[in-house]
Amino acid sequence: MKDWFYDRIVRRNERIQKEYERYVRGHLEEHKQKRWKHWLVLLGLSWKYRNSQKNRIHTFVLVKQKKDSAKVRMEWVPGAVCYNIYLSTDGVKYHFLQKEKHHVCTLQGMGNGKMYFLKYKVSLDGRFYSEFSEVLTVSAVQNKELYFMEQLSQKLEKENGSSDIKGKNRNQNTAAGIMTAEAKQGEGIRISWKRAPGAIHYNLYRAEEGKPYIFLIQTEKDSYMDEKISGGMSYEYKLKYTGDGKKYHDYSIPVSVMAPAEKYRGGNSGPLPEKGAESAGDGRISFMHLAKGMMPYEVISFDVFDTLIFRPFEHSYDLFVLEGEELDIMDFCEIRRSAEEEARQNSRLKRGNREVTLEEIYDLVADETGIDPKEGEALEFSMECRLCYGNPYMLEVFHILKEQGKILVALSDMYLSAAKMEKLLSCCGYEGFDEIIVSCDYNCSKRDGGLYDVLKKKYAGRTIVHVGDHPVSDLESARKKGIDARFYQNVNEAGRRYRAKDMSYLAGSAYRGIVNAWLHSGRRSFTPYYEVGFVYTGFYCMGFCQWIARYVREHELEKVLFLAREGDIYQKVFQEMYPDIPTEYVLWSRIPVVKTTVRKNRHPYLLQIVHHKANALYKSMIGTLLERTGIGRLKAYLPDYRLKGEEFLTPGNEKVLRELLLDHWDEVCSCYEADDTYIRSYLERKIQNAKKAAVVDVGWSGNNVLQVKYLVEEAYGMDCRIHCLLAAARNVNDTYMAGMMQRKRVETYIFSNMYNKGLHDTHQEENKKLNSFFFEILTQSSTPTFVGFDQQGKFLYDIPEVENYCHNREIHQGTLDFVKEYQKRFRDFPFMLDISGHDAYMPFQYFSRNLLWLKKYFGNYIFGRDLFATGEEAVMESVSEVMKKAGLWEEGS
Repeated sequence: MKDWFYDRIVRRNERIQKEYERYVRGHLEEHKQKRWKHWLVLLGLSWKYRNSQKNRIHTFVLVKQKKDSAKVRMEWVPGAVCYNIYLSTDGVKYHFLQKEKHHVCTLQGMGNGKMYFLKYKVSLDGRFYSEFSEVLTVSAVQNKELYFMEQLSQKLEKENGSSDIKGKNRNQNTAAGIMTAEAKQGEGIRISWKRAPGAIHYNLYRAEEGKPYIFLIQTEKDSYMDEKISGGMSYEYKLKYTGDGKKYHDYSIPVSVMAPAEKYRGGNSGPLPEKGAESAGDGRISFMHLAKGMMPYEVISFDVFDTLIFRPFEHSYDLFVLEGEELDIMDFCEIRRSAEEEARQNSRLKRGNREVTLEEIYDLVADETGIDPKEGEALEFSMECRLCYGNPYMLEVFHILKEQGKILVALSDMYLSAAKMEKLLSCCGYEGFDEIIVSCDYNCSKRDGGLYDVLKKKYAGRTIVHVGDHPVSDLESARKKGIDARFYQNVNEAGRRYRAKDMSYLAGSAYRGIVNAWLHSGRRSFTPYYEVGFVYTGFYCMGFCQWIARYVREHELEKVLFLAREGDIYQKVFQEMYPDIPTEYVLWSRIPVVKTTVRKNRHPYLLQIVHHKANALYKSMIGTLLERTGIGRLKAYLPDYRLKGEEFLTPGNEKVLRELLLDHWDEVCSCYEADDTYIRSYLERKIQNAKKAAVVDVGWSGNNVLQVKYLVEEAYGMDCRIHCLLAAARNVNDTYMAGMMQRKRVETYIFSNMYNKGLHDTHQEENKKLNSFFFEILTQSSTPTFVGFDQQGKFLYDIPEVENYCHNREIHQGTLDFVKEYQKRFRDFPFMLDISGHDAYMPFQYFSRNLLWLKKYFGNYIFGRDLFATGEEAVMESVSEVMKKAGLWEEGS
């Protein structure tokens, strides 16, 4: 009965479950002996916080008031251990008054002519408390309006000081200025303020709708972008500042703002850098300038993690996920993190500080998992050495300063001993530190200033500067101890606002960690096009090629044929990742496909050659079209259909030309007999002796790969079985590929109308169905489109888009660099290359939702789009023109 009740009522109501579990934890011994009492408490809580009341605020009632006392009644809560009462005389600042075991009590000392504000919290275990109750006002004031005016007058006098004291500044408790909050679609909420005189830093707090304030950030800046918000939620912010690091003052009254509702599904949207390249937007000085700026100092101290060395993740603790995988222990990451926190709490009680060693952490991990503590320690340190790598920016700084004979110190708040830290730094390329000072060896930290005292004592009389990424531990604490400091912004903090979201946990963390470190370390800056390859193309191409390789091995295929033109970058990435698998790059496009299948299927030919050309932006002359499609002899029939060779093909005369072709279809087919021979010979050269091969294309209908399969297996009868692989497939209409996909004649990596259908539908719906067009921009090669063979068997090409080639090469280089970097970081963990189609698509989805950025940097990209029949001087379409023709602008999309 209880289990049924718990499942049906309690687990479906977070507040009931939380409060009851707190009660049980506070009464564990009693729980074993007096189950009925706990059962009654559970029933009482289930009624008290039933679904219609689960967000209730506890009530507070005045029962009786005398001259100097007030009897009050707090709301009775089943199982309550105590009530903490808080008092205020101004309704703003509350202080603890007293603790009561019962929900009815009498408060003494209520003076005449005063007003009091009371509220309370209730606890079911004596440790954790509820939110504040409603406010109870106890008043012995005759005229409330006069009372509040007097209070306000006294406050102003206190803040401003006597008016007869000239030139004296206002008291620091005065609000220093006005704070503003602005919500930006897809970015977050930006909070801004003017600097307060004498302020050394600010503490910013945020409260969600109906919840208490939480600390957000401590900053020296005058603004902050809050990105961790939910669309459609209301938020309130307040700010405090300090002039000495000890006493804090309210800056202004809190500000409220409503976060705009999410524009897109899954929240996978946000800004791209206005300057185009992320790596150029940090404002980080060059490594040479940082090193030169520290030359006057005799001792240079470096923070270690996130400054000298990186982990290849967005969150450093994700390393524990891989450790848990090697140990084959579920939820090891949370066990390891909880053990560290528990060890720090134990240290605070025993030694008065929170410093611990790796050994102490694994003694607690062993209790939870049963592993040998020594083996656990060794494995974690091994993981650190295998995964951590040197920050290329700081490696340059380190070597410059080392060559100049500077004293170099590694200073870290860490549970690894100095000996382990020295070995780890050596693995990451740092040899020759004069001193390594770690918090666990000294039972003090940078944050509390103790480690800086150790540093100063060791190098007394010498000038010291410290470099690190944490604004408190590495800057504020160092300066408090009289040590100069240099700030190195954390790379993940710098890049987080630009990263794709809605990815699986581990792959997403690895992707974001690799990208953030590469772009924001400061070692190099890149062009926007290189970054498009590194950030938005590399992850997808790597995942696609891994998927292809797995398919090839599972089906024992002997060769992979990559179809032009997207196949160019696919083949480069594949050869980088799997050099042992034979590949070929095959020139292919829609035009040679339809030429080779005219006897099998007329529809694709008429669609590509007639309908699409009639409705293209730039028109083709009918005579030129017939010549360049290899059926020039049919021009003799034009007068019979009242058509002229110099006449442009339009929707108005499209049906007439179609009728001409259908009436002479046998002659059309005979015109392509030579093409058929050349294509057969070409495919034989590419396939050679392979008995089983894969044909790979980007998408979308599958026509290209299916036609290769038809030609090889049926039309030419070659002894080779073809497997058709696409990055993605999309429907022209609901029935277009239904049978083909159901039969699995084509396998897809990212999505189809059967696999990852949600992505398929989103891809189709957004950007006026131009997403496939944008997707191909990221993988374009620096070669023109292949359109067939001439009469001598030489290759024919469409008009080359030479204007794009320089940027295409940059995108390809960025793509290859990402693949190399990712493989390098996870060389010992090959399963990290197993990227799902959903994850691979997310960077592109994020990219495609920034249309103004895309238009700015790719607007002048041009595309032939089968313009072979428009003449050598044809003006080709640009991305901007395609977007404009589709009515696609970010403001209205």
